[in-house]
Amino acid sequence: MSINKFLSLNKAVFEQIKLPNDAVVADLGCRDAGFLVGLQHAFPDKIYQAIGVDITDKWFKDVKYKSPIILKKMDCSKKLEFEDNTFDFIFSADMFECVSDKKLLVSEIHRILKPGGVVICVNCDWDSVVYNGEDKELISKAIHAYAVTKQPWMDDLDSWIGRRMYGFFNKCKLFESSVCVHNVVETEYKEGTFGYDLSLDIAWLYKENTGALTKREYDEFIEVLKSAQNDRSYIFSKPYYIYKGKKRV
Repeated sequence: MSINKFLSLNKAVFEQIKLPNDAVVADLGCRDAGFLVGLQHAFPDKIYQAIGVDITDKWFKDVKYKSPIILKKMDCSKKLEFEDNTFDFIFSADMFECVSDKKLLVSEIHRILKPGGVVICVNCDWDSVVYNGEDKELISKAIHAYAVTKQPWMDDLDSWIGRRMYGFFNKCKLFESSVCVHNVVETEYKEGTFGYDLSLDIAWLYKENTGALTKREYDEFIEVLKSAQNDRSYIFSKPYYIYKGKKRV
């Protein structure tokens, strides 16, 4: 994973955070702990303990992390293995769309937050992702197919998760809620960018024989993006909704 591509998004998130002294924080669906490492750098004297959990530990070795970061395997679609009122701050990114019982997860986050604690959930709105290129129909087909085709490891899939996060939390009346949008915009198709990496991820549609996109269509899709880069018309846009909730006392 390229950490640099997340710099502007992390900066937008960090601006929403105010940690108390000796804060206990968690990242639900932490993957390789990249966010926790960035949080530790942004708030070096504030964090007492940082716990990252994910359903698999296969990414844990990909980023160097040190105390106070601790990583654990945990299924966030079930009751979370934490005591009540444990955390001052909870973060989650690109995980809610994969959980079927979203009400349970919202209630669990409320349970493990301390009174007045804050949760921030960051989710892309997949149906709003944009590539520019000459073949509009092919680009739209590739993006939409990726957005709505559930991968085998997913418990659920909701391509509108970005725009729906506010409602999931706000309607339960357990949080003081707000939301903003950070739009990632790129003008170069190159390795290590969101747009480049997503274009490689889309290949799974034909590699796994989903029927949503053929290899020929995928190859043509990649050529369209390369052509846009070569004629200086390439652009990629990915909107991230940043939900912030404060646990009501």
